[in-house]
Amino acid sequence: KGQITRFVDAENPEVKLDDGQLSSFYKADVQALPEAAKPAALKVGQRVEIIGSVTPGGHKGKKGQITRFVDAENPEVRLDDGNVASFYKVDVQALPEVSAAPTPMPTVAAQAAKSTALKVGQRVEIVGSLTPGGHKGKKGTVTRFVDAENPEVRMDDGLTASFYKADVQALPEAPAPPTPTAPGVPLPPPGAAKPPAALQVGQRVEIVGSLTPGGHKGKKGQIIRFVDAENPEVRLDDGLTASFYKADVQALPEAPKTVALKVGQRVEIVGTLTPGGHKGKKGEITRFVDAENPEVRLDSGQTASFYKADVRSLPEAPKSGALKEGQRVEIVGSLTPGGHKGKRGQITRFVDAENPEVRLDDGTIASFYKVDVQALPEVAKVVELKVGQRVEIIGSVTPGGHKGKK
Repeated sequence: KGQITRFVDAENPEVKLDDGQLSSFYKADVQALPEAAKPAALKVGQRVEIIGSVTPGGHKGKKGQITRFVDAENPEVRLDDGNVASFYKVDVQALPEVSAAPTPMPTVAAQAAKSTALKVGQRVEIVGSLTPGGHKGKKGTVTRFVDAENPEVRMDDGLTASFYKADVQALPEAPAPPTPTAPGVPLPPPGAAKPPAALQVGQRVEIVGSLTPGGHKGKKGQIIRFVDAENPEVRLDDGLTASFYKADVQALPEAPKTVALKVGQRVEIVGTLTPGGHKGKKGEITRFVDAENPEVRLDSGQTASFYKADVRSLPEAPKSGALKEGQRVEIVGSLTPGGHKGKRGQITRFVDAENPEVRLDDGTIASFYKVDVQALPEVAKVVELKVGQRVEIIGSVTPGGHKGKK
């Protein structure tokens, strides 16, 4: 007796006999034996026994697990002795699966974990040994998928390895908070945390997981961009910038929204998303470098562009009356260069619709941004002037240095 290995022509087979010999036979000399009951279809991860010797190597009687298929039907098997070899399908018989009858009924949580599809960020346990390395029994987190179904896992011991899906079992997720409608369950206390909002650029976040290497758990920072559809790059408060898996990042509660920013507004730098160490400084917005991010002239004299998230508007000073020619004013801001803050003078004209030219009391004439100029209280009006009237020169808008003369 033996097994047909191939056909040497249209009808005459080559047979590998059970005594090990390989010979070609005329069809008339060969009679088919009744087929044994067909085993279940083979699949990756299945325990099998080598029952034939069509495949060379002397592996008959050995057991192992199927790791992959080398073609449509012939499997590669990792034998229990450590060898990996490809076998003809006829040499391989599936072993009965271990019955779950003697074991206790699995918990609802375990059943849910088994049925849940794997996903990035999920906690898993290595339950098989199809993947080499001796990791069975270890736990970790899925970091990515190396193909359509096989995950890469960062284990709790720090090692990262790719695993066959059959070796990996999802662990039960942390129980969800009880619903208020469940009988006997109290309502959540007032102010209980709500699910975090979707992440966005400029948002303050905390690193709450360790899926991303680097030991950043517990640190805080701001999102500066997204490296792909969901995973952010974060500038941490310690100055480091790193990309994180979304599962490691939790949005922090937003601060109360401030007034919309505008040119000439007094602001304070409240964040560190923009490099330079300007947090805590104050200044005035000179322009916008794009739709929302301002350039600020700091009170220290520096001018820099800032991310909107770093800038908070300061309360506006009480508005003064509309400016007009001849009005006495004080320079109250430093948006206009020249160091004139604190000086006084009179408006001589307007260089455009709102920004005045001022003749300062020290004789200097300069154009100022409107926001730098504050009208002084008007002096009591004098009697209407007329020809022959005695007068005193009290201003210096008129050139000649006659102030104080009568």
